[in-house]
Amino acid sequence: MFRLVLQTVRERKAGFVGAFIALLGASTLITAFGIILQSGIGDGVPVQRYADASVVISGKQSVTVHEGKKSKTKPLTDPVAVPADLVGTVAHTDGVARAVAVVSFPAQVVGADGGLVTGADDRRSIGANWSSAALGPFTLSGREPRRAEEIVLEQSVAERAKAKLGDTVRIASTRAASPYTVVGIVKYTGAGGALRTPPVFFTDDTATTLFGRADQVSAIGVLATPGTGAGQLDDRIDAALKGAGVSSHIGAGRSSAENPDVASARGTLKVLAGSLGGTVVLITMLVVGSTLALGVHQRRRELALLRAIGATPKQIHKMIAGEVLVVALAGSLLGCLPGVLAAEALRGALSVIGVLPQDFVFSYGPIPMAAAVAIGVITAQAAGFAVARRVVAIRPVEALSQAATEQPGLGRARVVFGTVLLVLGAAASLLPLFFGSVFAVAGAGSGGLIMVIAFLMLAPPLVAHATRLLAAPFRRRFGNLGYLAVANTRANARRLAAGIGPLILAIGFASLQLFIPTTTAAAANDQARAGVLADYTLTGDAGGLPTDAVADARALPGVAAVAGVVRVDLYSSVKMLGDPEVFDYQAEGLTTDGQTTDGQTTDRLTTDRLGQVLGQVLNLDVTGGDLSRLSETTAAISDGAAATLGTRVGGTVRIHLPDGQTIQPQVVATYRRGLGFGDITLSAQTLMRHSSHRLYDSILVRLQPGADHKTALAELKALSTRYPGLHVQDKGGLSAAQQRTAMVGLIGSAIPLLLIFGYIAIAVANTLVMTTLSRAREFALLRLVGATPAQVLRMMRTETLMVVLIAVAVGTLVPMLPLTMVSLGLTGSPVPSIPPLLYLAIVAATSALAAAAVLIPTRLALRARPIEAIGLRE
Repeated sequence: MFRLVLQTVRERKAGFVGAFIALLGASTLITAFGIILQSGIGDGVPVQRYADASVVISGKQSVTVHEGKKSKTKPLTDPVAVPADLVGTVAHTDGVARAVAVVSFPAQVVGADGGLVTGADDRRSIGANWSSAALGPFTLSGREPRRAEEIVLEQSVAERAKAKLGDTVRIASTRAASPYTVVGIVKYTGAGGALRTPPVFFTDDTATTLFGRADQVSAIGVLATPGTGAGQLDDRIDAALKGAGVSSHIGAGRSSAENPDVASARGTLKVLAGSLGGTVVLITMLVVGSTLALGVHQRRRELALLRAIGATPKQIHKMIAGEVLVVALAGSLLGCLPGVLAAEALRGALSVIGVLPQDFVFSYGPIPMAAAVAIGVITAQAAGFAVARRVVAIRPVEALSQAATEQPGLGRARVVFGTVLLVLGAAASLLPLFFGSVFAVAGAGSGGLIMVIAFLMLAPPLVAHATRLLAAPFRRRFGNLGYLAVANTRANARRLAAGIGPLILAIGFASLQLFIPTTTAAAANDQARAGVLADYTLTGDAGGLPTDAVADARALPGVAAVAGVVRVDLYSSVKMLGDPEVFDYQAEGLTTDGQTTDGQTTDRLTTDRLGQVLGQVLNLDVTGGDLSRLSETTAAISDGAAATLGTRVGGTVRIHLPDGQTIQPQVVATYRRGLGFGDITLSAQTLMRHSSHRLYDSILVRLQPGADHKTALAELKALSTRYPGLHVQDKGGLSAAQQRTAMVGLIGSAIPLLLIFGYIAIAVANTLVMTTLSRAREFALLRLVGATPAQVLRMMRTETLMVVLIAVAVGTLVPMLPLTMVSLGLTGSPVPSIPPLLYLAIVAATSALAAAAVLIPTRLALRARPIEAIGLRE
């Protein structure tokens, strides 16, 4: 049997090329996404500032939600601080020579031009306490800082700032920019090239003040006694700190504690792989299955003959399984290398737009490749089994007559299954019409994809009905050639459906994956623009603005109200059907003048005053409750979050803050504009106390009625002398920031989609080329009865036009139901945001590919002499 399999594959190489290409592309795609997932679990960049530490202790970067005996764990992207009192516990652990508390905070040198000095690749420096210098390979020129006004600069920072020992430089940090004397310069002598985050060292007391929390530290670095191994010391520290909610790192894992941005990027990669990984596998299964089915369908005469001369169903199954195994192994193995190249291309693209750090390195190993080969073989075998099952279902006596012509209609099981999928997809697409929760939007997107799959299963009768609708216009417009194209299409609906199906998949998939985010982004932008009542928005180049800037802005003449805004990502959880469900949300923290991050007030503002000030700068479109009751113990949430979490005004909501701490504030208000301002609104004090944020993302300023805007604008811009990097934007500044964030998110999600769309495009071309080349004998027959090559080519152009029209119409209409429902649920308008140029690009690219995949093989087939081509084997 195996000899027959090898001989069949060898003799019919052209017939297996399509399946080989589909499997090679599937392997490439799965390998690339497997590398993305593996890289999200890996380290990303080498350890540098903590390279001399044997063990580094950081906060636990995950939160676990328990409901009875069940639990669910989610990663935290914000760096979690460590209780300061654990430093003593670590220091007294056997084998510890020294336990060093580390505090890190924003700190950049102000240049002579008043701008902020950045490092290579726009890298920002960070502030740190001098004691932490012992954890890295630094050599010091000069001396350590001893007074509050003294600092030590890393060499690259000093060179860019043109600062030397004894010079005075200004440092922008979590306070207004202040002068410091450079008493030392350190040089990094470790591996990994230039420092990712070059440090500015302060005295320990000054660093603690600028860090803002005396009861916390960023990390604890441990220097081991001579002869104590890192692994042994790590075990002892784990035992000493059991239950403290911290994590210890050794080796390459220390990079996670040193580089919070890398930890966040790894989380993004895992989310990306998780959200698209299932779709990738599903699409590869559809494409591989469809291609194998088409290849076997083209061999129906040969298989029918085998059945007629006595081949048993078991032998047919074995033969097809063997053929599929040979092709699957070859295609899947060869697809691994292009998968590595595709992953590296994705890494570069994501780095360019800022989703990944420029120096983030992907983790390449055998596991993604092995998974790609395994999935390719299993998928191919499953498809081969389904195809063989259909072949052996025909009785031997009927096999040859069944093979002579294409059989109309579909199997009962396929019709039933396709109809069920269509109904389920349509029902899921309607969810946003009845529910305002995140489930509804996600369900609508999934429902659209299910509907696309359903139409693929029901494609033959769909093509037949569509052809009937186009028959009269095509006959009138194209005459006899149109008549012949329509006749071909109607007589070979199953064959044509194999070509139209991938086209529908390409257009439908791209529309769902791109236009749901564009609709969401447009709604967020509109809400932010409509909800900002402030006249000006202040932002900063140093990652934000210090808390002091709020009071300084409020003190300017003509200013009526000022509010600081902090944005973080957090989780909220709820019990559903006995299981914990955890949802990620963007939260907005608000504060007013006089309120500081430690909860104290400089002018003793009351909670009512807080609500009054916020009402002057923001309009969240409150639908219930009273926003003036917002305080450090209460929260306001969007209508969508309230529907998802099953709460309302007066109830409570369980929120897991960026440091993993859980609070249950009372809901005092609900509002509509959650997309524009975040689904959860808390006090800025709460968010700053439970996150690494020490700066406001933006400050909103509202002027008094009749105030001189020109004078006020000049006064606000003058604040840049105290807060270098400050920018003053008009009231659209917040919506512009939302638009930029949404655009980065859209591009970040679109880049991996391009890889998937590219695979679908290859499948489109592959399938259409296979179907066209299989018609060589048909073209020869037409030429023998008098048709010229030009007439055959015009007939194929007409048929291709029909194919493209059907695919574009179905591929556009199917996603419109979920897109309309998502838009209706998010914005109240049934019109989704579909950028015309983006839609036309999708349609044009797909149509051009289809035309090329049909007409080029047709031209090649017409080169052969008809008397020779008529004798070709199927």
